[in-house]
Amino acid sequence: MIIRNFEYLLALARERHFSRAAAACNVSQPTLSGGIKQLEEDMDVRIVERGRTFEGFTAEGERVLAWAQQMMDDCTRLKHELRSFRESAMQGPFRIGVLPATTSLGTQLSVPFAEQASQLELSIRTASSLELLNLVRSGDLDVAITYLDDTSSEGLATHLLYRERMLFFSAKSPITSNRVAMKQIIEQPLCLLTAGLPASLSEQLALAPKVLYTDSIAMLAAHLRTGAWSTVLPQSLANELMPSPKLQAAPLQSGAHADAAVGFVTARVTPLPASLHAFMELAHTPQVVASLREMLSAHEPMLNSGVRKKSS
Repeated sequence: MIIRNFEYLLALARERHFSRAAAACNVSQPTLSGGIKQLEEDMDVRIVERGRTFEGFTAEGERVLAWAQQMMDDCTRLKHELRSFRESAMQGPFRIGVLPATTSLGTQLSVPFAEQASQLELSIRTASSLELLNLVRSGDLDVAITYLDDTSSEGLATHLLYRERMLFFSAKSPITSNRVAMKQIIEQPLCLLTAGLPASLSEQLALAPKVLYTDSIAMLAAHLRTGAWSTVLPQSLANELMPSPKLQAAPLQSGAHADAAVGFVTARVTPLPASLHAFMELAHTPQVVASLREMLSAHEPMLNSGVRKKSS
């Protein structure tokens, strides 16, 4: 507040008239006069010689005026420094880590962020959840996009984006139930994406009699098309599967493995670096929110008729 009152005082020194000074500051004359009077009370001196019109400054007022000018100059320099700091903070490397399961989300964010922060050198690394967390801890990643249920919060901060459903995909035979039980799933030959699911769900699926692991979503999709293999994927990866009239999807039966929390993991620092704050804020902009919703609904054409009726 004292800075604003100094602005009033400097405007009065320039204009030599209360009304013109108030207009220059875009405030009413009583507001300007009140601000200068507050300065006089704070400093315990009379600053302005008052009569019917402005008559000048007292000797003490001239000293206050000199200090006011110096403080305003300092504030201007500080603003320039802060602007330069923000601009420099949006330069250099920015390293994003994703799971194979969260590559679609990574793309939804990295593309607009590359346009917004054109001076940053973006890189995206794919790894397992444990590897991502260790890279964030060591400072080799700025942010990881992963399943929050798999994270240890020690030394890290988590930021929830959304929860997504886990879906069973199969072209082997029609899916007749609205939700598929784990017992039914692990009776099938499964082709699974390495690091493509929360750890607890992966452990359950490993109990299937025949499991083939791949780090390629294209290879997984090719196995699905044969009809001999089924899979479980997060709903956000449904758009990576080639459209097929035989391929169907159904959510997992309600329980501990039916959905998972997806979000950011960062080092626990305050305040966040400007580039990291901008990246995380991007996820809440209307344009990105709309694209995320579209990504999360890509599986709907593959739902069996019973699920469609239930959700409509």
